[in-house]
Amino acid sequence: MRLAILISASVIGLSGCASLNSLSKIEPEATIAAAQETLPQKPAWSEAASQDLPTTDWIGSFADPTLVNLVNEALEANTNVRSAAARLEAAQQRLRISKAARLPTINTSTRIARTETALPFQIQDNLSSGISADWEPDLWRRIRDQVDASEYDGQASRADYAGARLSIAGQVSQGWFDIIEARLLRELSDRDVETLERSLRLTQRRFESGLVESSDVRLARSSLANAQALKATREQQLSALTRNLEVLLRRYPSEELEAASDLPSLPPLSGAGTPGYILRKRPDLLAAESRMRAQGFQIDITRKSLLPRINLTANGDLNSTTYSDFFDVDALALRLIAGMTGPIFQGGRIRADIKQQQALLRDQLEGYAGTALNAYLEVENALDAEGRLSEREAALRVSLNEAQKAEDRLELRYIEGLATILQLNDAQSRRISAEGQLISARKERLANRVRMHVALGGGFETDLGASDYTVARNTTYGGVTP
Repeated sequence: MRLAILISASVIGLSGCASLNSLSKIEPEATIAAAQETLPQKPAWSEAASQDLPTTDWIGSFADPTLVNLVNEALEANTNVRSAAARLEAAQQRLRISKAARLPTINTSTRIARTETALPFQIQDNLSSGISADWEPDLWRRIRDQVDASEYDGQASRADYAGARLSIAGQVSQGWFDIIEARLLRELSDRDVETLERSLRLTQRRFESGLVESSDVRLARSSLANAQALKATREQQLSALTRNLEVLLRRYPSEELEAASDLPSLPPLSGAGTPGYILRKRPDLLAAESRMRAQGFQIDITRKSLLPRINLTANGDLNSTTYSDFFDVDALALRLIAGMTGPIFQGGRIRADIKQQQALLRDQLEGYAGTALNAYLEVENALDAEGRLSEREAALRVSLNEAQKAEDRLELRYIEGLATILQLNDAQSRRISAEGQLISARKERLANRVRMHVALGGGFETDLGASDYTVARNTTYGGVTP
């Protein structure tokens, strides 16, 4: 019988090894390298900066202390960031669970039973206690592979956490610039209403003097009413944008946040690095790489399920009918059992599972390539917009300057009776439009700079060590360690 068991174990082991060796293996490292080599490359996006990025403290580069405080508040309180931190903690615990599989499990149990008989009346207590230990030797490094997979899953979760922080920093920055823009536009509407009210009073005096017709008064009133309607719309936009930002900060949307009086100056940009930079710094790409490595180990784990598994079990039992004998060492019974299991016939399930895991890795590879291309697209769009938005702002400044001069001149000519109300209204509309567009262009340049930093990885710390998953809950931005 013993010989038969040994022969069966050998057959199982050899058949498992043969099945294992007959399947091709996908190396995730080689797969990632191949994916990066096949991605289209560009020599450089711009003149290379000294550290590949204009600054790693990109929030502080806007020189806006309120923005720094808001971003730091969001990094602590935002629901998405806190959810990502919880997922990271869960990944840490999964790693601990995987490591625990390398150690034996020990369990104990105690039971007390009482038996009563009527004839003759007798009471008998039965005490039993047992302890058991179970351990699986990691002969084929299957458990080690599971630990490695969990480690890479943890690195992916940490990259996701960094990505959530980067994303919320970008959203808060853009939200802050949006409400400043909305405030400036509302103030512009306030001034426009005052100007048109002055024009209406002037037109009414001229009408009363018989210098103009009633249609001029009606046109002035119409222009004023349109300006008042636009003012109400802009006030509503400011309120909505303020509440949106307060929600990002985990505050109640009560519209209590006060916008700054003006947009910050755009920081200089000396370079944007090279395309390969984002492959090393983008949190979403780093997360995708880690998940591909984890998937490679999952393939190995599935492959090794073809091999036999050995379990060592030890049991110890104490049984006694009296409390005094319960602690008698002589009553202790010990058993040691060694068992080996291995697949013989699974209907092709294991081999199909292996191919499924390999297909999942190829799916992740394509997702990684798509993410990288999208990252390139975001940087290219931001760099292209950097120059075009600058040209737009310069042109709008010229337009506003000329519109202001034309409005001043036509207002004097209207007072002198040498211009019509239509000419004055047209000049005022042009000036209002140019000033509003200039405010929006200034904000858009700031928003585009934020998008560029986010596209490049943002300067957040993303060097992921194999066992370092510390959640930087107290990390701040703006002159403090990012």
